[in-house]
Amino acid sequence: MKLLLESWRQFINEAEESSPKIVTVDFDDTLKMTEDGRPNPIVITKIKELKAEGAKVYIVTSQKDTRDNFLHIDDFLDSNDVSYDGIHLTNMKDKWYTVNELGSDMHFDDDDEEFKAIKHHIDEFPEDKQNIKLMKVDWQTGKVKEWKADLNEAAPPGKEA
Repeated sequence: MKLLLESWRQFINEAEESSPKIVTVDFDDTLKMTEDGRPNPIVITKIKELKAEGAKVYIVTSQKDTRDNFLHIDDFLDSNDVSYDGIHLTNMKDKWYTVNELGSDMHFDDDDEEFKAIKHHIDEFPEDKQNIKLMKVDWQTGKVKEWKADLNEAAPPGKEA
């Protein structure tokens, strides 16, 4: 019976891990490749799949919070048939605060510094959400892979590696 319960818990955990409920996605060099303005079909396809599975999708960008920026993003998403649940412009601040507030299970971004900031906040504030799957987007190719922190990198001030 104990083995059955453990197997069932593992199955449930794997199902939850594979199907995020809340997904946050960067805009520049993640959804839209800024060098030539083309959409990133890899990320857009993944977002459409996650949305079809029932995930809520939020665009979180560090762009300045202006009406023009909001409309530009909205138009881009509309013209590329990307359904979303909200657009959040952080006004050049770390995305962590918005990603955490939204309760993101998975975050797509091209910026290692954003990932390091997210990891730093999670390490500093263990009461905050710790199971955000970080998906690294290559800003040149648009390809996606799970981001893993380099264990040999310098630790943040006050922390030892």
